[in-house]
Amino acid sequence: MATSDETVLITGASGAVGSGVVRKVLEAGYNTRLTVRDEKQIDWLKQVFKPEERVSFVVVPDLLKSGAFDEVVKGVQYVIHTASPIPKPDLERPWKENYIDPAVKSTLEVLESALKEPKIKKVVITSSCISFCPMNRAELGDSRTVNETLGNPPIDENAEFGVPFFAYHASKVASDAATWSFHDTRNPHYAIISIHPDFVYGPHYALKSVKHMDEQHTTSGILWREYNGIQGLLRYQDVDHSVHVDDVGDAHVKALDDKHKDGEKFILSAGEFKWDDLLAYAQNKYPEKNFKLDEIPEAKKPLAEMLYFRMDSSKAERELGIKFKDIYRQFDDLVAHMQTLPAEHEV
Repeated sequence: MATSDETVLITGASGAVGSGVVRKVLEAGYNTRLTVRDEKQIDWLKQVFKPEERVSFVVVPDLLKSGAFDEVVKGVQYVIHTASPIPKPDLERPWKENYIDPAVKSTLEVLESALKEPKIKKVVITSSCISFCPMNRAELGDSRTVNETLGNPPIDENAEFGVPFFAYHASKVASDAATWSFHDTRNPHYAIISIHPDFVYGPHYALKSVKHMDEQHTTSGILWREYNGIQGLLRYQDVDHSVHVDDVGDAHVKALDDKHKDGEKFILSAGEFKWDDLLAYAQNKYPEKNFKLDEIPEAKKPLAEMLYFRMDSSKAERELGIKFKDIYRQFDDLVAHMQTLPAEHEV
């Protein structure tokens, strides 16, 4: 349990991962300082995050501005950086400008500002499992398995990625590489740990309504729409893998512990599932919801073999003590959360 005078700065607090991290950090007893890009978000988030006396907010409208976090980091002991761009169907070229630069620059701005606050003990960066993964998964060899020892694959930041997901992939590789280049060249006084989640499913705690989910381009939003017959950006094959948002939050909290030292990296994954098996489960347990799943479009099928990979998350199980919740628990908790929300919210 944290001491009452320790504060964690958390970026991206209104996001699906960020809001899950905030809840777990508060449960652990820390004070929190949360960044939002728009002051209008604050009133709603005050209702989401409790106890209110341990939550404060600061508006950072431009995460890429030089010195954007200089004032924000003052007086905190820890930083968790979850904010990052996510792929959107309407956000395309120029890929580097729209995806890679924001991911890299926002991360470096946080790390640079943290250098100016001597009280900071540790910065935890939310990366992704795909930061270790080559674009063509066949390069992983017969096992197709990703682990923390692989490092970042080479990428061409100026490539023609074709679709948002590939540009997003490149952004996660580039931002993780930038994190560890900073670590090795700048020798910060604080420890750096990176967390590499699988596709994150489960509740999105900052949602205002069911309609609000329809506007989300998070992985949980995509999962929800897939099982309501709306094709998303993630499903290219029959088998996939995922992690519960609560396990991601727990991992970030555990990473703050002094026993987890500078330079550690942790992959988070509950393992594989079959989309059709989850559909059968959902239809059997929630017949009134009329869950359905469209066929994978023919245009996606040629990419299925190239994109398939699996993950070794045994390090997080062993060293962080995470017992991962499976896809069925992830789906149940998503449905349960959606049932608490009104159909629509006030704009």
